[in-house]
Amino acid sequence: MLLAVFAGSYVAYFAYLRANAGKEWRLKTDKEFSPSITILVPAHNEENVIQKKLENLAEVSYPREKMEVVLIDDASTDKTLEKARDFTRSHPEFPVEILAEVERRGKAGALNKGLEVVSNDFVVVTDADSFWQPDALRIAMPYMSDASVGAISGRGVALNPRESWVTRAEKGYLSFMMLLRLGESKIHSTIRFEGSLCVFRRCAFDEFDSVSGADDSGTALRVVQNRYRAIFVPEAYALSEFPEDFGTRMKVKARRAAHLTGLWLQCLRLLLNRRLVLPKRIAIPEIFISIFNPIVFVVLACATVVLVISYPLSLIPLGLAFLVFGLIPRVRSYFLQGIVDQFILFYSLVRSAGGRRIVSWEK
Repeated sequence: MLLAVFAGSYVAYFAYLRANAGKEWRLKTDKEFSPSITILVPAHNEENVIQKKLENLAEVSYPREKMEVVLIDDASTDKTLEKARDFTRSHPEFPVEILAEVERRGKAGALNKGLEVVSNDFVVVTDADSFWQPDALRIAMPYMSDASVGAISGRGVALNPRESWVTRAEKGYLSFMMLLRLGESKIHSTIRFEGSLCVFRRCAFDEFDSVSGADDSGTALRVVQNRYRAIFVPEAYALSEFPEDFGTRMKVKARRAAHLTGLWLQCLRLLLNRRLVLPKRIAIPEIFISIFNPIVFVVLACATVVLVISYPLSLIPLGLAFLVFGLIPRVRSYFLQGIVDQFILFYSLVRSAGGRRIVSWEK
């Protein structure tokens, strides 16, 4: 019964999303839409990539006169600020406004500092260690021509997808998430945003979310609560290097899980108070999968241990099942990844229940 509840919820929801992902957009878009934009680049100790990042932005195929770039240095202790200023001196044709924080405020704090000088109706956010494809903005911005769209998230792609089994697993995870985010977007909205490329309509939110720690996804939820759509555009992508070792990757996933758990708990409270704007056909399955399913999984794992202790012969079918999963590389990857993810989600729930949140912004 536990296995049916756990697996059935995933199978049913993802089948529903897969069916919707292939549908046409219910949007009225203008392919020539290219408004003036402000690009915010928050940075903390990014001396190794900051010049490469600014060079990447300078090469974007978007009207130069319509781009305003603001770099917010969040009290870096390395040469990030120095190298950014070197770039502006050597590239006068591509002006970059630099804001330097004296005290570290975190990524959301840095973004809100940048928001103070925004003069355009559209705000684009990008991480300092991600690099856009040249036509990323030309692909993304036409979706904002529909007045119902308040936010857009692009897709993160690995620069090092075959570096190790860890990066290969991350590539598979992102492919899985792409289907989820696209299906939800076609239905109405997704709040699973990522910082490599985000576009926000300025009138759709007041400030970047600095409470949950998920400045991108948290802000997307605010946009939806203000009755705009927040969508995922997979054709607009950015390249980033993924952690190559297991320990670093687990830290990243734990932080990501903690942020999303906090957001879905917030959605649950809004739902119970009848104030959630995100459609229930998205919110309820996501809340169940992110909050209740990890609990079901841990109970299932404990019940399996009890079963094996009570009935040792049950190890035979269990062993055969694991052997089948282990012989199929793709299935093995998703199976192991799924187990790890459930324990991470459960860990995030325990932390949230104890009032402990992960809101730090670290390399």
